[in-house]
Amino acid sequence: MAQEYALTCEAIDIVLSDSPLKAKRLQLGDVLRRMLRADIFASYVCDSSGPYADPVQLDLGDDALRAYDKHFRHVDDLTPKLFARGSASRITPAAGVSTEFVQDFLHRGGMYHGMNYFAAGAGPGSVDLRLWRGRGGRAFTEDEARVFRSFGDLVARTWPREAPAGQKPLSRREAQVAELVADGYSDKQIAAALGIAPPTLRTHLSNAFAKTGAANRAALAAHHLRHRQK
Repeated sequence: MAQEYALTCEAIDIVLSDSPLKAKRLQLGDVLRRMLRADIFASYVCDSSGPYADPVQLDLGDDALRAYDKHFRHVDDLTPKLFARGSASRITPAAGVSTEFVQDFLHRGGMYHGMNYFAAGAGPGSVDLRLWRGRGGRAFTEDEARVFRSFGDLVARTWPREAPAGQKPLSRREAQVAELVADGYSDKQIAAALGIAPPTLRTHLSNAFAKTGAANRAALAAHHLRHRQK
């Protein structure tokens, strides 16, 4: 009990400190790992496309972060569902029915039992928290999820939202292209509506994908609709 109390106080001190946000995420992750007996910690900042920017990690590895950003985020259908819940979720993906994301990313990286925290109403600049136990560990309990949620909620209440590093707004023309993509226009229809050549349209689409993190037209449309609704 004394150790648990000491770790709780340490975590609260970190959350309320004046340290840089990135340093606080790592410091808090280290304490939460010890408190909740987890093996891996990761944390992202939400950008305009979702919880995918400015990652930090403990015992996951930078190679895994790069692989996630390059490929696995585009086949990850788990994180968007957890993000939509806006709370702390316990996860134990079943080995027998796992997808490419579970088999080739989570399990290969030693992530078998997890807890992810996403704030209610999370938007650009909000921070998430993710803990994982390895194959030999046990699933997190509801009591552990309540502890995890309490620190996530404290972070959401006290940390100011910061614009993710490197995020750039769409240009006027890129925004027009995204608007027409969201309205269901084909490339030929968009080019005709804006009076531009197909190669120019492809350039605008490529720039919009890069700036929003969208992997395809559907993701770009979803990004535009979220932005337009705010």
